[in-house]
Amino acid sequence: MAIKVRPLSNVIGAEIQGIDPAGDIDDDTIAEIRQAWLDHNVLLFRNVSWTPAQHVAFTRRFGPLHIMPRLANEAPVTLPDHPEVFIVSNLVREGKPVGVRRAGWGWHSDGEDKLVPNMGSMLYAVIVPPKGGDTAFSNMYAAYDALPDRLRDAIEGRRARFSRAELHPVNYPHLPPLTEQEKRDRPDVWHPLVRIHSETGRKSLYVGRWTVEIEGFGKDEGKALIRELSEFAVQPQFVYRHRWRVGDVVLWDNRCSQHCAIPYDDEKHERHMLRTTLEGDIPAYGTVRSEVAEAA
Repeated sequence: MAIKVRPLSNVIGAEIQGIDPAGDIDDDTIAEIRQAWLDHNVLLFRNVSWTPAQHVAFTRRFGPLHIMPRLANEAPVTLPDHPEVFIVSNLVREGKPVGVRRAGWGWHSDGEDKLVPNMGSMLYAVIVPPKGGDTAFSNMYAAYDALPDRLRDAIEGRRARFSRAELHPVNYPHLPPLTEQEKRDRPDVWHPLVRIHSETGRKSLYVGRWTVEIEGFGKDEGKALIRELSEFAVQPQFVYRHRWRVGDVVLWDNRCSQHCAIPYDDEKHERHMLRTTLEGDIPAYGTVRSEVAEAA
């Protein structure tokens, strides 16, 4: 099955043309798509019409799926018949929300606050607002490569602490606080600020909205460095902003990119998206490169 790969920007993202993700796709074509994903970080498929079961089946071709926990959400977070599908939505039906509102409003990679962050995420546009509601993606390989020596030297070999408990009230002020059990289920984790991709062996900057501390730095100095790194990583030269159309499917690699849902008037306009999420691996620094080289 022949596919065409059309870059979406000079720095990140490509559209895959010539296939229907809802149809039967052979293993060789999946391998081509995966290579395009590794090359471009973010893939777009247009004009997709599929069922949740087909959404799940296509995502599973890239790895095991993750089921999202509720984490302070009073609304349902997954489809009842397909718990692998996460509901990102501001829709209200019969007085009740049908999914998670304002998910992802802030630069991050999915699962960065977990011991084993998510490898990838696949988002399907069902209802999009007439204005706003875009998603921006930043190439963290490019951000790392462009770091000034001062910043690169400051973070090489260092880890950062990521905390859901500490930053939940900041990132999700519209949600109830985490329960004590939810805090225990999502303990703080330490990940390298320079992450080596488990498939490509390339270095990328690993920082996001759940980062609270850098080892070896005082509290204020560390927060200032986190802020500087975070702002550096999302400069326009590293970013592609996607304007959603109904039927768009976007697959992104959380190991080497960040994304941000751009706020919109969610009191006036509806936005309903369905997401599957791939399980990942523990971020590594310094050892994976040799393993990748030996396997090549």
